Amino acid sequence: MKEIELFGTKVLSGTRREFLNAIEERIEKDIKTFVVTMNASILLKAIEDAGYRAIVNSADLVVPDGFGVVWAMKTLTGETTERLPGIEIMKHLCERSKEKGWKVYLLGTKREIVEKAKQVLERSGVRVVGCHDGFFSEKESPKIVEDINRSSTDLLFVGMGVPRQEEWIYRNFPQLNVKLAMGVGGSIDVVSGKKKRAPEWVQRMNLEWLYRFFQSPLSKRKVPVQVSKFVFFVLREKLKNRN
Repeated sequence: MKEIELFGTKVLSGTRREFLNAIEERIEKDIKTFVVTMNASILLKAIEDAGYRAIVNSADLVVPDGFGVVWAMKTLTGETTERLPGIEIMKHLCERSKEKGWKVYLLGTKREIVEKAKQVLERSGVRVVGCHDGFFSEKESPKIVEDINRSSTDLLFVGMGVPRQEEWIYRNFPQLNVKLAMGVGGSIDVVSGKKKRAPEWVQRMNLEWLYRFFQSPLSKRKVPVQVSKFVFFVLREKLKNRN
């Protein structure tokens, strides 16, 4: 496992097992850890927004999540890497928490959805010590941080979408008494049963992004533009490197 730079943004190259081992090792050693799971949307935002790029670069571990990042890494650096979606990291850590005694807190999405996700995890044996929806103002953040700290959670999963979830973790990380904080996008919705992941054969073909595209009306407006911009940036960078 090693760190690669794409467009001035760091991201790891390695295997799924190496990524999971690195995360677990830091939790075991009680090393406070900010994890970003980088997909094409996150990298595109980092390319276009220097402030957001600084936030991503402040993370302790930046794991390649999507096929777009894997392709960009191969195209621009020649490095190959496995990808590890955030939903899989979340599910793995929740499963491990049953053995390790780690406590979990969920932050994000609508109240009824995050509460349902809490119930689902608890029924499976995960100790979820708190949850809060993602519809709050920045003025309310100190109270939410206080609630998280009062819960004595070890793992904080924040599902508020890009870039808000990373920005929130970054701003509040110094005050958070957690072992791990990670943005998980729509993973809380998936855990609750509100949304479904793509079938495994779609995941194996690296087409999960396309599955989500057809699921979401908003994605149908945004994704074609984002994909086109992302491909343009990568190919332009490739040409610049040749010259």
